[in-house]
Amino acid sequence: MTANEDQRANPKPPAPRRGSRFWRGVRIVLALALVVGVIAFAGPLRLWDALREAQYVWVLVALPMAFLGAFFDGIKLWLLLKPHGHRAGLGNVFKTVLVVNAAGLFLPGVIGGGTVAWYRLSKPDNLRAQSFTALSLNLVVKLTVLAGLGTLALALDAGAAPEYRAFMAPLAVIACLPVLGLGLMLGTGLSAWTRRVYERRFAKALPERIARAGSNVLESFETCRSQWAVVFGAVAAGAARKLLETGVTLCALYAVGVGAEVPFIRVLWILCAVEVASMIPLTLSGLGLFQATYVGLLAAVGIAADASFASHLITWIAMLPVYLAGAGILARESVGSGGR
Repeated sequence: MTANEDQRANPKPPAPRRGSRFWRGVRIVLALALVVGVIAFAGPLRLWDALREAQYVWVLVALPMAFLGAFFDGIKLWLLLKPHGHRAGLGNVFKTVLVVNAAGLFLPGVIGGGTVAWYRLSKPDNLRAQSFTALSLNLVVKLTVLAGLGTLALALDAGAAPEYRAFMAPLAVIACLPVLGLGLMLGTGLSAWTRRVYERRFAKALPERIARAGSNVLESFETCRSQWAVVFGAVAAGAARKLLETGVTLCALYAVGVGAEVPFIRVLWILCAVEVASMIPLTLSGLGLFQATYVGLLAAVGIAADASFASHLITWIAMLPVYLAGAGILARESVGSGGR
């Protein structure tokens, strides 16, 4: 085989663009700067004292809620996959959720985790477009839950000042935009009209494979129009997951001795705001944005920065078994595939 033939048979992957590498570097620097800034704001010595004096028995209380929250996340995704002919059982989807939780520690935000989920869920049945639609709906359901629970919790929190409500308003609007799109796609004939326009005017100009994938995605949205019960079930499962996650965080706040100062309803809307803020693609996996928003909002309601940041680290400790379970599934699958 000549050098040219070898190059055609084994083409080199395209080199990463300078712009993308620069932006990745900026995101990493920004994430590190935010984390270092939060630690400096909390005070390293005060933070160490808060961690050293924490009551770690609360981690044992939070651990079942951490796994149960991941399980409800699996139920939500499983419900969204069912209308599209996906035959993966709930157990397999739950494993995928655990793997995504573990991989999400090292991937760039929800897009990276979504790619892992799409690869794992579409591989067995080769339902690529359908899995893509389910994961898109999963993100919309997530934003629906954050907007709904966050706004409701803030409205019910009698101790919240008006400026906090003003802070939550733009986040609720951002989160509700995909909800409006979902309602139009599922509640009207918009999906069928979009598919007709796409196939008549745009699909012919695209490569056949891409055109077919687009048609499949739009068709799978039409499938969901008759599955409102499934969508409502997914929203309920997503809400259960968020409530359990709030319970884990409240346990961490009790571990550092400030849980009694922050009612459950306040922790709920703070976490909803924090999660929406951390989805802004300024840093990798929301690192730094999450911590800064979490500590800042708790500081605004009177919780010392060292205690709030310590509670964040204890929450991570409570979630560590969930991450390790996902890493263990990946390791076992790697060993199994290597042995075949």
